[in-house]
Amino acid sequence: MAEFKQNEIYFGFRLQKIEEINDIHSTAYLFSHEKSGARLLYLKNADHNKVFNVAFKTPPENDCGTPHILEHSVLCGSRKYEAKDPFNELAKGSLNTFLNAMTYADKTMYPVASCNEKDFHNLMDVYLDAVFFPKIYEKKEIFQQEGWRYLLNEEKNTLDVTGVVFNEMKGALSDPESLLSGAISRSIFGKTTYGYESGGLPAAIPDLTYESFLNFHRKYYHPSNAYFYLYGDMEPMACLQHISEDYLDGFEKSDALPVITETECVQKGKLLHETYPAAEEGEEGGSFLAYSIKAGKCTDPERVMALQILSYILLETNASPLKTALLDAGICQETEGWFDSSTYEMVFSIIAKNADVKQADAFIRIIDAEWKRLAAEGLPVDLVKGALRKFDFLLREEDYGSTPKGLIYATRLMKRWLHGEDPCDSLRLLSVIERLKKDEGYFERLLTEVFLHNEEKTYLVFTPEKGKAQKDAQAFAEKMAERRSAMTDADLAEIKEDAEKLEQFQTKADTPEILAQIPLLEISEIDKKPQPAPYNADTAAKFLHVPLESNGILYLKLMFDISAVPQELLPYTGLLTELLGKLDTEKYSFQTLATVKNQIFGDFSLHNNTYNSHAADYRAFVTVKEKLLKEDLDAAIAMTEEILFHTKYDVVESMKKIVKSAKIKGENELLNQSHYFAIFYGGSNLFPALRIEDITSGIRYYRFLCEIDAQLEQDAAPVIAKLKKTADLLFTQRNLEVALGCEESERAVVKTKIDTFRQKLPAKEQKYFVYNFDLKPERAAFANAGGVLYNTTSFDYQKNGLAYHGKYQVLKTIINLEYLWNQVRVQGGAYGCGCQFMRSGFSYFYSYRDPRLTETYDIFKGLAQQIKLFNADKREMTKYILGTINTLDQPKTNMEQLNHAIGRFYKQLTDADFLQERTEILQTTAADIRDCADLLRCVDCENVCSIGKEQKIKENENQFTRIESLI
Repeated sequence: MAEFKQNEIYFGFRLQKIEEINDIHSTAYLFSHEKSGARLLYLKNADHNKVFNVAFKTPPENDCGTPHILEHSVLCGSRKYEAKDPFNELAKGSLNTFLNAMTYADKTMYPVASCNEKDFHNLMDVYLDAVFFPKIYEKKEIFQQEGWRYLLNEEKNTLDVTGVVFNEMKGALSDPESLLSGAISRSIFGKTTYGYESGGLPAAIPDLTYESFLNFHRKYYHPSNAYFYLYGDMEPMACLQHISEDYLDGFEKSDALPVITETECVQKGKLLHETYPAAEEGEEGGSFLAYSIKAGKCTDPERVMALQILSYILLETNASPLKTALLDAGICQETEGWFDSSTYEMVFSIIAKNADVKQADAFIRIIDAEWKRLAAEGLPVDLVKGALRKFDFLLREEDYGSTPKGLIYATRLMKRWLHGEDPCDSLRLLSVIERLKKDEGYFERLLTEVFLHNEEKTYLVFTPEKGKAQKDAQAFAEKMAERRSAMTDADLAEIKEDAEKLEQFQTKADTPEILAQIPLLEISEIDKKPQPAPYNADTAAKFLHVPLESNGILYLKLMFDISAVPQELLPYTGLLTELLGKLDTEKYSFQTLATVKNQIFGDFSLHNNTYNSHAADYRAFVTVKEKLLKEDLDAAIAMTEEILFHTKYDVVESMKKIVKSAKIKGENELLNQSHYFAIFYGGSNLFPALRIEDITSGIRYYRFLCEIDAQLEQDAAPVIAKLKKTADLLFTQRNLEVALGCEESERAVVKTKIDTFRQKLPAKEQKYFVYNFDLKPERAAFANAGGVLYNTTSFDYQKNGLAYHGKYQVLKTIINLEYLWNQVRVQGGAYGCGCQFMRSGFSYFYSYRDPRLTETYDIFKGLAQQIKLFNADKREMTKYILGTINTLDQPKTNMEQLNHAIGRFYKQLTDADFLQERTEILQTTAADIRDCADLLRCVDCENVCSIGKEQKIKENENQFTRIESLI
């Protein structure tokens, strides 16, 4: 790479600054484009996972969701790439490691990532053309598809609305916590940028006109309002030349740029009341209390980090003083700190969940009193140290799951860059942590400034209201009826004409010439060999090691075989994962245990895990998952012994708090990940391993938690006895199997110490159980007050005599991104959809935030007939194969590598199995896909699970054999 020199111009970009950012092992180059006014930051480093992002400041002007609808729409065809959905084409046939777009409260980001240089440039070009030259100006159908459109029912003479974003937001705002978040923003910001819902309120989305939509793009999608970002090991000169010559040189600099300013909190000091929809049947749902404060500017990285840590200290552990004060006063069953640093003026909220709303005044008094007490007496020193150590560990480990760390950096730096500040300071967070460690009294001073001496705060009572969903629906229906009655014959004719044009737009296939505009790699550019995570297994010692480059971090999993526990106690293995590490031990109280753990572990948690090669062959475990530095291994083992051997199950008051907290968390997960729970509930009717998962962490487990919550209030003794019996059966020498991820040089030392730990476990003969579940297909529905549905169906293809084949993965790519995408998402209006075919035989189809029910199941059932007619030329098959290989070759974090190796081991998958699968994928033909009709004939929709809109489920009750309230 050529050396850059400050103040020199490179393809129209003037290099303004060069900085070393040691915290992330990068050199930063900050440019400005002379002609167009665009800004560009390049972070040079050795990371092969290259990231490109272009962001625009897009402050909403109302609740119509214009920024969100535009984010969807610009990716539906452009000047250079005329296909109806270039985004979907890239998903089918690129080697991307990230491909998405995101709408925030004040900005919209378009990031892509790839480890392949050619692919990276292809992705970048499609996105650049999309944002600056979208087809939205000539294709109104894009706006109607992605945003909203009328549905005219001539028989009933009614008007309704659908659209991808419209339905997405009906789902997103079905969750009480999402609604609460919006209510807090309105209370603090009123009718200003951050008081509006940038995603769109369903009631307001139909107020957005096509012309206003276009004007928003004209106003904000200009290079002078753009922030370009390049990250990783690449040739930057080619990127600068491409961005400048192909895009920016055609624009002139503009001074008409949005500025987000400070606002006045017009409701400050007020106690406000709002409600959210509750389901007509089942439990009403909990009430919330919120105490919200303006907390300073997001342009101050030190304050952002310090407030994240302070939220953890105050509210997120069992030792947290503010949490303890509120729970002990009986104000609520759980607390959380909600800290939003995505807004220019940040907001910190204290949230009381399952709250006693009659104590709203006491809620405020207790919090105000705690500010004064903590400012005067100081925060608990050990709690502060533990929190700092925890955040330090997380920053150094940089485990962001499937999200490239380069994208995490891009999101962080936008906090300053968007508001005219140097973006690089947002990336020096390890330096911030080091300063905070040394500055005694820092958090007390921050607490005094932000919480004690700050009048810009609001208080909110947020309660469930039965009938509100119906009232809101009725109000929307009346609004549509008014519009319908005001329409002329010409208006109605236009709606019909628009509907016909949209149907033509959606059903007309892109020509091969148009599809060929989208760049594609060749099969020859793919590595023919898979890269499964390597491991070394000592089966006699029940010890598995995965060699990692882990920089002194140990990834440890202590796995205890569940089959030592009788079937009736299986739910208690799930309860143990909630309690252990939180409940009092002989040495540590409920309050102090979290503090001590944070001084030892980067992560300590328990989980239920299952692994199955087919329905009858599976393993199930309770897993103790630990992340720690190698120098803390002795302390970690001692703490693990304390928790497993010396937990005090008879401390009932602590147990009650933990169970109530787990129940609230479970409710939130059920509402926010409904498709996940529906998929595995359906699978639990077919596979013993999935039944165990549902019993220990799914819908059945949530029902069990509710029973335990009630039981603890009446008579805790039976619960305690069963927990002790389960733990005694589970935590034994014979049951323990160990998986370790670390440097090869550290393996022997760690294994020796783990062997010593194993010897301390009880050594006894045990009975192992073969479970007898009543497994049979079921058509189940779980209703809530949400506005959309999550529909799933599942089956076991091995029962039909079929064996796994790599072509099934190509089939998945084709079904997900062709058939389901077009029929369920594009035409049906669902936000998401997909399918999966696993080696075990477990297979499923799902829709996500779907306005329809029976129509979606009909699509699932009709796929076999459609796939019989499948055809594709060589280029199309290349695209599907590339997209399939891409899902297998995603970069993995250290913990993901460990998990992958564990899965390989217990599913008995060899290197030869992975090579066979990859070879079968690379050799898949159109005829192979047509042959998959046999697989799809298994989709009879006799085993289904739908979660969501109560009214829709009741209207279709004949489709189900079981209907219950979700909560």
